[in-house]
Amino acid sequence: MKNRTKGVIAGLAGLALLSGGATFALWTDSATLTGGTITNGNLDVAAAGTVSWYDVSADRTDRNTTNPVTGTSAHTIASIATWRMVPGDVIQGNQGLAVALEGDNLVANLAVTVPAASPIPSSMSLTYQVFYGTDEVTSGPVAVGTPTSLRLMAGRTNQDNGNPSVTGATVVNETSIAATPVANFTVVITATFDSTTTNRVDAQATTVLSNVAVTLTQDRTASSGNGF
Repeated sequence: MKNRTKGVIAGLAGLALLSGGATFALWTDSATLTGGTITNGNLDVAAAGTVSWYDVSADRTDRNTTNPVTGTSAHTIASIATWRMVPGDVIQGNQGLAVALEGDNLVANLAVTVPAASPIPSSMSLTYQVFYGTDEVTSGPVAVGTPTSLRLMAGRTNQDNGNPSVTGATVVNETSIAATPVANFTVVITATFDSTTTNRVDAQATTVLSNVAVTLTQDRTASSGNGF
């Protein structure tokens, strides 16, 4: 009896050993999720071309063109270096500016400063305006030396379904600047030689214009009417 019992116990022990070394396979599966690409927007500004000058004096009868930005009747000044201004003359100089904005929530401030000429003859007056295409975005002529800040926002093409309202902002639809910048903004400088000038006042004087300073800065200030 003892021997039989021992044999059973030994058999159970062997079964236990076999069970302890077994592996049970449970179902499993896998899948790959498609990734995506997140692309950042753009904020860029650059000078575009050189200054084009136009004589827009109202009493010139040979005006044969217009300033393409302001629409003022004019004739082209071929070279400002050799052209000579006299009392009663009014001229305009166009400096192109390329601005690019791309981003669903992108608002920016364009700061423009046309420094005061130094020296400036007493009979001369200088102002400037800023245009987007042919639309003026300044509120009339600004005296040189006075900075202007213009509120801009990126266009909505290919952006989300929102409809942000940004107070007083000019919508910029250009999203990049080409290797050779193409102007979408223009700074127009107007110089006027006082028609009442007498006695050779300011004869052969020069008016030296400094470089126009332009800065484009993103604005994320919620209190300033971003509307996002």
